[in-house]
Amino acid sequence: MIRTHPTWIEINLSAVASNCANIIRDTDTPLMAIVKGDAYGHGAVEVSRAAMAGGASWLGVARFGEARVLRQNGIDAPILVLGMITPNEVDEAIASNVTLTLHSLETLQLFSARARAAHQTVSAHLKVDTGMGRLGVFAEEIVSFARQAQAAGGIYIDGMYSHLAAAEVTHPLNEMQYQRFDMAVRAMEESSFRPRWVHLANSFAAFYQPQCRYNMVRVGNVILGLRIRINQPLPEYYLPVLRWKAQLASCRLLPAGWNVSYGANYITPHEELIGVIPVGYGDGLRGLPGNQIIIDGIKSPVVGRVRLDQLMVRLPHPYPMGEEIVIIGQQGDSSIWVHDLAALYQISQVDFTTLIHRRVPRIYI
Repeated sequence: MIRTHPTWIEINLSAVASNCANIIRDTDTPLMAIVKGDAYGHGAVEVSRAAMAGGASWLGVARFGEARVLRQNGIDAPILVLGMITPNEVDEAIASNVTLTLHSLETLQLFSARARAAHQTVSAHLKVDTGMGRLGVFAEEIVSFARQAQAAGGIYIDGMYSHLAAAEVTHPLNEMQYQRFDMAVRAMEESSFRPRWVHLANSFAAFYQPQCRYNMVRVGNVILGLRIRINQPLPEYYLPVLRWKAQLASCRLLPAGWNVSYGANYITPHEELIGVIPVGYGDGLRGLPGNQIIIDGIKSPVVGRVRLDQLMVRLPHPYPMGEEIVIIGQQGDSSIWVHDLAALYQISQVDFTTLIHRRVPRIYI
């Protein structure tokens, strides 16, 4: 590969497709691939295409603007907008054949009025609030709400769903939310309102709570090869999608007692080889203690403060400008993965990947 950037990210689209196929096989359930937040920083258009190639039935986004981008790029798969849509976006969403979340009387009235005015029907998935406390109708109100939507006209309820708030098998809220949702599903069935698609399982529940799968699972982390739990590996056939690399900008032998980076919080204790790497917190790497990089298959510690555009490392040997650096990935026998940095920073994996700045080019393989 000809490297024309000081730092770049490689996205393995074959791994996305393979991961999606494995999810469908392991859960024996159709898949909605969650690609919100630009597929958590990986690139929504490219990841969506790969997910569909891997067998995903649906795509899930948070906002209509994200669905618009997918449609503008020729992606005609079913798309569910999981979050808010503004009144000014509804007409375009209906025309784009995008499925919306029906979660309140206001959305019911808005969708119905706009659809009837356009002499069209808006497809919607009904959101049940089972304990997340965000959007949704309470389970005991679901049938009367569905009747209102049917009477209002212009709305086709193609699905119903809820979202689990806890990613722990033993958390009591999981069972409570499942029971509430199942009550809503049974009530809809008994009233002949059960829609085609019923989904409760996110990445965690898709693998650890099979009763929550119904007839579709919503998965984001695992399609990208990210762990469900930071400290628990996925089966080895799930492949990491993202690798972050850079080129060495400089390698210099600094004398003992020499300051490195801002603030003089690192002084060389003796002569040291110090390398400069053109990556900083402006690219999304957190400036916290414990950062390492890999060079020549060897992990090397970051020294001094990580700044906006650059960081410094203590090198084991002299290396030329342009030597390949691995920030995320594997080189030789050494590896640093997204879950390693997420554990170091005490954040979620997608918190990290979503905030890798777009100035870092994504190279799709």
